[in-house]
Amino acid sequence: MTPEGEGILYFDCFSGISGDMAVAALLDLGIDEEALRGDLKGLPIGAYELKIAPTKRGGIRCREFRVVVTDQGRQRRRLGLIREIIEKSGLDKAVISLASSIFTLLAEAEAKVHGIDLEEVHFHEIGAVDSIVDIVAFSWAFARLNPSRVVSSPVNLGRGLVRCAHGTLPVPAPAVAELARGVPCYATDEPQRELTTPTGMAILKAVCREFGPLPPLTPLATGHGAGRADDGWPNFLRVVHGRPVEDGSRDEEITILETNIDDMNPQFWGHLWDRLLAAGALDCYLTPVMMKKNRPGQLLTVLCREGDRRVVEDVIFGETTTLGVRRSTARRRVLAREVRTVETPYGPIRVKAALQGGRVVKWSPEYEDCLSAAARSGRPLREIHAEVQRRAAGLFAPEDP
Repeated sequence: MTPEGEGILYFDCFSGISGDMAVAALLDLGIDEEALRGDLKGLPIGAYELKIAPTKRGGIRCREFRVVVTDQGRQRRRLGLIREIIEKSGLDKAVISLASSIFTLLAEAEAKVHGIDLEEVHFHEIGAVDSIVDIVAFSWAFARLNPSRVVSSPVNLGRGLVRCAHGTLPVPAPAVAELARGVPCYATDEPQRELTTPTGMAILKAVCREFGPLPPLTPLATGHGAGRADDGWPNFLRVVHGRPVEDGSRDEEITILETNIDDMNPQFWGHLWDRLLAAGALDCYLTPVMMKKNRPGQLLTVLCREGDRRVVEDVIFGETTTLGVRRSTARRRVLAREVRTVETPYGPIRVKAALQGGRVVKWSPEYEDCLSAAARSGRPLREIHAEVQRRAAGLFAPEDP
């Protein structure tokens, strides 16, 4: 495994995702099964047994994870009670936080689907012992891996009908459809059944901010988590654990939001920029355009990750005069970056460096640090910036052979 915080996890959801499939796939990567069993004993819930064993789906070796309840049937639980159970488990804070987040996403989806308040939601299947164990076990395994980046393929939702506590419903189930907002999804003609469960989609929404093809990485292990159905279809979740490619760059998919504005007070743009960046925007900029009725206007362009899109769109609608936002996606390659500090006569000043193949290829003084140094020293900003550049060149530039 990679050192903590350095790995990449890629969820290949060609056959959907469920809670038990996600746990099994992470265990199949090499997570300590006995340590998981020991830590889960702290959950204050009814008696159950864990079935963790090798199996096959579609002829491929997989890991199976099942929770067998031994002394009680399914129960209805509210979100508050489930949070209380998780918090009393004695598990690490990171595990408790992630598990609580997954259940909160589920509760929000159920509340939206049924038109009730969040705390009024009664969980059925996902309030049962087996589902609590699934979510906590996934959170435990994920915290052990502690990846720095999580990417998922588009998600196969399945098709047909599914039976649940509310009767027979079309696939995807309403909670899955609600949770899937902002997630690239699709369905295939076969098999005619549910492939993605509410728990599985909530897990993806909680840990994943990028969706697309396998990013550049050096694979370290591949885990296969078996789904329950065994009908010839390769019913498993594949998770690839790897480290970034050697040059440190990465490919990622971003969302581009655009709107034309010709009737907004220009004094408000600065406030909008602060709100957009706080909401998760990666970049934002204005382009002068000529609009209808021969009015000069501005083309507002905002770059963000798909997982942050709805929040960023809400800021645009709330802080500007626009009535609509266009969106599209693009791929970009990003160099690895790090921040180093350069000592100068004006105090320490940070420099952002870009790396390729482990080597610094360009750098730029941190503007705000230079501005503060100019204010303290009384020297011209351009002089301080030039001095930082000169010293950074001595620190970063490769020596002549």
